[in-house]
Amino acid sequence: MTAKNQTVETSRPNTARVCNVLLGGRDGYELDLLVAQPLLNSQLTIAMREARRFARRAIEHLRNQHQVHQVVELGCGFPLHPDIGEITADAKNTSRTLYIDNDVLAATHARALLTEPSSVVSEVDLTDVTAVLAKITAVMDYTETVALCLSGTAELLADAPAVLGALTRQLPPGTWIVFSHITDDISRDDIDIAVEALGDAGIAFHPRDRDTITTMLAPYRLAAPGLIAPHRWRPTDTAHDTLRPQHPDTWDLAAYAAIGQLPH
Repeated sequence: MTAKNQTVETSRPNTARVCNVLLGGRDGYELDLLVAQPLLNSQLTIAMREARRFARRAIEHLRNQHQVHQVVELGCGFPLHPDIGEITADAKNTSRTLYIDNDVLAATHARALLTEPSSVVSEVDLTDVTAVLAKITAVMDYTETVALCLSGTAELLADAPAVLGALTRQLPPGTWIVFSHITDDISRDDIDIAVEALGDAGIAFHPRDRDTITTMLAPYRLAAPGLIAPHRWRPTDTAHDTLRPQHPDTWDLAAYAAIGQLPH
């Protein structure tokens, strides 16, 4: 893990900054822009942006339809408005949002931006399941329902199926998951080119096929409409126009998305 007193690294691209640019943010440095800009119109970027809109709609759905006001975002990166905590917030101010990232730069940036009393930002290695669970237990109230948001993160973990499996086995029944994942089932050539470009910049990216993603989500009871392209997941089920998909429902996207709940 990066030391907390390390200066900001600007001599090589940073994963959180590159992803921020791909998602439409402005926090990249020159080296990050050199990596991201050739990919801005790629199928990878289109899928990433719709996956992010899905995550926001899904959190809004859980808040409105299932009264979920506690959310853990694994791999928060650089927050983009509206962030998960803004959507989770309720009128009674009883919401709690825990942002976890193993990148000291992303965690520091998030702390500077996410100043709500109900938000906590923690720098934890996502593959250290024991540490992640300890932080969740310390911040969340397990007498109330918790949602885990893993959207735009699993692709950056080489062993994501094992990490999610270990985490899931220790989460309490009733926990929700908001999950999206880039795939190379669709637009394989374009996705392969983008993944290679990221790899050349030192950013390992791991698209996964539908069978693998289905297995990762097997412990969860998926809510309708199940595992589906992110822009097709309840595309009008939101009060915020900025969360609506930007691509027609008839388009295929190189990603899958779903929400599910651990059975009681």
